[in-house]
Amino acid sequence: MVEPLIIALLSLGGVVLTVCGAIAGHLLSARASARTTAVQAEANKRSNEQQMIDQLQEELHGYRNDADARASDQDRRATVQDERMERLEHRAEGYRDYAHTLRAHIYNELPPPPPAWPDGLPR
Repeated sequence: MVEPLIIALLSLGGVVLTVCGAIAGHLLSARASARTTAVQAEANKRSNEQQMIDQLQEELHGYRNDADARASDQDRRATVQDERMERLEHRAEGYRDYAHTLRAHIYNELPPPPPAWPDGLPR
């Protein structure tokens, strides 16, 4: 009677060890799976953040290019305006000089014709 009891206890012990091993294996597997999932989620988060950074840098690069284009266009227009202003000032000086010449002609009571129109000065 002792032999069947020992065999039954040994069998029961084997079953208990198998069940404990299965439970421990399942827990270790679940833990490893959770760790893998967490690492993957962190990698995805970093990847998304890096993607957002790249996108923002591209937008900033575009804005800077637009600003540079506007600045160079504004510089070009300012140069054109400066050149135009210099031409107009030169023309105004010519008209003013001719007006003084005419006034001097009249003041000196010189007869007609008036002094000749200056070369290069539009009428």
